[in-house]
Amino acid sequence: MNAELWAAALTALWTGVLTSVSPCPMATNIAALGYISKQSGSHKLAVLAHGGLYALGRALAYLAVGFLIVRSLLSAPDFSFFMQKYGGQALSPLLVLAGMYMLGLVGRNFTGFGLFDFPKYRAGAGALSSLLMGFLFALAFCPISAALYFGVILPLAAKNNAPFSLPLLYGLGTALPVIGMAAALDLGLKKVNAIAGSAGKFERWARPATGWVFVAAGVYLGLKYIFGVL
Repeated sequence: MNAELWAAALTALWTGVLTSVSPCPMATNIAALGYISKQSGSHKLAVLAHGGLYALGRALAYLAVGFLIVRSLLSAPDFSFFMQKYGGQALSPLLVLAGMYMLGLVGRNFTGFGLFDFPKYRAGAGALSSLLMGFLFALAFCPISAALYFGVILPLAAKNNAPFSLPLLYGLGTALPVIGMAAALDLGLKKVNAIAGSAGKFERWARPATGWVFVAAGVYLGLKYIFGVL
């Protein structure tokens, strides 16, 4: 694996973690896991198992969407040639825009792609229902997840010819905090509230820091591939 692909892999994983601790996905995850805990009753290990299945469902959704979109695009010779030759130029403005969005400079009125309405969806206590809940909730695409997934992860996957690994790493990144919350539910609800508070504090500094990194990376790619300065 070359250095560029390593950087893309770390970006995908980190972006997934950052997505999951953002307010909209975090609220959805807490609500879903709270519902799972009620369905699981007093069986605490069941909460952890169902939470893991819910997280797996989220990861599979991002993997499926990313693989289908990127693979179908790369199967077109013209697009594949374009990404191989002009991927750096194409990624430059996308990274800058994604960074500006994370900094709150653009896209404040963007509402995401609400494919599923969380309050109208109810899941049973079965294992399959937890997996399906995670899959469907991931497809709801809150503003932050839609912007980062379609604006950063999929272009990176196309440029690096990685339709499987990068969407999967992003999905795993979004699943890690969910598994942590499920483990907290296994210990007690107060632990979940503490983790949610810590995640909120983490997101408040990590999001702008990542935004500036994206802007800097976009400017670097622009100077190198568009203007030929570096």
